[in-house]
Amino acid sequence: MIPDQLYSRPPQIHTDDAGHVHGDWALAPESLRLIERVTNPGDRTLETGAGVTTALFALLGAEHTVITPDDAEVRRLKEYCFGHGISIDRVRFHIGYSQDVLPTLAPGELDLVVIDGSHAFPIPFLDWYFSAVHLREGALVMIDDTQLWTGRMLRDFLTAEAGWLHEYSPDRAAVFRKVATFDRTVSWVRQPYVTQRSLVWRDGGWRHASGMGSITRQS
Repeated sequence: MIPDQLYSRPPQIHTDDAGHVHGDWALAPESLRLIERVTNPGDRTLETGAGVTTALFALLGAEHTVITPDDAEVRRLKEYCFGHGISIDRVRFHIGYSQDVLPTLAPGELDLVVIDGSHAFPIPFLDWYFSAVHLREGALVMIDDTQLWTGRMLRDFLTAEAGWLHEYSPDRAAVFRKVATFDRTVSWVRQPYVTQRSLVWRDGGWRHASGMGSITRQS
């Protein structure tokens, strides 16, 4: 199988509220093509959520980590891959919620992370936070579904961060390149997206934190 065949006959692994199995929840074609372009055999990759992307990473020969809470999805995905000659020998499946699984993982230095699991607040932020430390400098993170508030907020936050370069904007997604070491201890006063939207008590009143120089009180 080649990627074009995968895109035309994607795995049907998800279920709707009525229990019907479908394959509608997938990255946009532009995002899939981007993954195809930037992923090389042997790259270390990780995704939250499972689906067409999982089969694509397997097809591309990546050392791939998948996190999903639904073991039935994994079973259907494995059946699809076996039936279409896609080896999953290099794919590691973790059954659980990403906010529980990611803090315990030691996936090695990652080349690409795809955030496309739960879109409920604050899960996309946690997916980024716990995976960012494992991304090597120069590696990519893709945030899918930026039409949703959580995805859009994470995109806008990273756009303002000096350590992340907004490099691609495929349909309904945003891709950033990590260009500096990720510091989990950084203060909010050094996060432009936060300071631009925050107030601090100074000179007898609440004032915008942005543009006020050194902020010593976190009121």
